[in-house]
Amino acid sequence: MKQLWVALVWAFAATCAASDDTSRAERPQDYARGVELAVEGQSPWYRLPLPEAVYSQSAWPDLRDIRVFNAQGASLPFALEITTPPAPAPQRAPLTVYKLDAQPVKTSEEGQRTVLLTSPSGVQIRMENAPIEQLSASWLIPLDESNRERALTQLQLAWPQQVNGWQARVDVLASETLRDWQPIIADAPLMDLTSGDRRLLQNTVDFSDAPSRFGAKYLLVVVKNASAPLDFTSATGQWQAPHPQSRRISLAASGTKEKFDTAIYHWARPQPFDALTLRPALENAVVPVEIDYRSADNMAWQPLARTVIYRLPERPAVTLPLHGELISALRVRAINQRFDDAFPEVIGERDEKTLVFNAQGSGPFLLAWGNGAAKAQALALQTLVPDSHDPELLPYAQTVKEVTLGGDARLTAKDASAQRNALYTWIIWGVLMAGAAGLLLLAWRLWRDIRGEKAA
Repeated sequence: MKQLWVALVWAFAATCAASDDTSRAERPQDYARGVELAVEGQSPWYRLPLPEAVYSQSAWPDLRDIRVFNAQGASLPFALEITTPPAPAPQRAPLTVYKLDAQPVKTSEEGQRTVLLTSPSGVQIRMENAPIEQLSASWLIPLDESNRERALTQLQLAWPQQVNGWQARVDVLASETLRDWQPIIADAPLMDLTSGDRRLLQNTVDFSDAPSRFGAKYLLVVVKNASAPLDFTSATGQWQAPHPQSRRISLAASGTKEKFDTAIYHWARPQPFDALTLRPALENAVVPVEIDYRSADNMAWQPLARTVIYRLPERPAVTLPLHGELISALRVRAINQRFDDAFPEVIGERDEKTLVFNAQGSGPFLLAWGNGAAKAQALALQTLVPDSHDPELLPYAQTVKEVTLGGDARLTAKDASAQRNALYTWIIWGVLMAGAAGLLLLAWRLWRDIRGEKAA
C-alpha cells in the first residue's frame, strides 16, 4: 500500500513538471486567419486601418487577439488607436468694427452705473454696471453668419503703429440680440510698444479658455484704462470647426422573422457597439419600436430603447447612440404595426481602430487574428512611437490577400494556464479516487484477515 501512494505522488509530480514548461513563442498558426501586408520604403513603423473582417472574426470583442508577424514568424510590437480624422484647419475672416459713443445714463437706483453706447448709424446698446471711470472706448463687431456653427477661438485687432507706445485692457461681451450681453473675456491685455527698432505687439484676444458662445451674432469690445486714445482700423476672427468624430466601422446584422411584428438580428460575434442604425424596409415608413438586446445566446433579453424609426427622404435612417454595450443579438418589435416579411435593416457601428506596428525583420508582414487563448499585447501608441515622430505622418501598409492560418478551431482555444489548471484538477481528482480505492482495498483486506482469524 505504501508503494502505491509513493507511485501516485511521483506520477503527480512528474505530470505537473511536464505541464509546467515554459511557454513557447507564438506562431501565425496559433491564429484563425490573417492578411498579408505590403509596405514601401524603410520606415520603422507603418499603420493600417483594421479590415472589417478583423471585427467580425476576432475571438474577443476588445480585439486582444490581434498580432503582427514578419516573414520569419516573429511577433512584432504594435499599438491600436481609435481612428480619428485630423482636425480641420482654423478659418479666418475679416470683421467690421463700429466705434460707439458712450453717454452715462442717470438712474433712480443709487450706485447703478449705466452707459448708453451709440453707433454713428443709430444703433444703441444699454450697458449695465459699466466701468465708467475706466472706460476708454467701445466697439461693436458683427460676426459672420456663416461661422455660427463654429467656435470663435481668436479675435485680432488692427490699429496704426504707435510711436510713443500704447497699452490697455479689454473686456469682450457676446450677444444674439444686442440687448442681453454675456461676458466672455475680462481684462485681456493689448499693447503696442517700441524699443529702438523693435516692436512688441499684442493685438489678439484668445478665446480658447472662454465659455463657448455658439450662435452669438455680435461682440462688444470695451477698452479700459488706455494710455492714449486709439482707433481700431479692422478686426479678423478665427474660427475652429468642431473636431470630427472618430470613424466608424459598420457591421450589418443578419435578420430573421420571429413573429408578424418581431424580428431577431444576429452578428457573427458579440460586438461592443457605439451606435445602431435602423431603417424600415418600406419607403416613407414611420414605425414605433421596442428594442431588446442580449450579450450572448444563453442570456436573457435586456431592454435597450423604445423609439421611432423612419425612412423618409429627408431622414433615411435613425441612429441610436450607445456606450459600448456588448451585443450579440437584437430583438426589434413593432408597436401596433406589422413587419411581416419586410422587417427593418439593422447595422451596428463601432469605432474604427488603426494598427501601428514596428516593421522589424523582412516582409511580407502578416496581420493575424482569431485566438481564444490570446492575451492583450497592444502597447500604448506613445510607447511604440517616440514623441519625435508624428503618428499621423507614418506611411500606410497595404493589404494583399487574406489567408487561412489555424482555422476556426483557434477561436475556441484555451489559455495554457487554464488548460494546466484543468489538468491539475483532473489529476487531483484521480489521486483522490485512487486514494479512496486504496482505503477501500485496505479495509477489505483487514476485514478478510479478521474473519479468517475468527474462523480459525
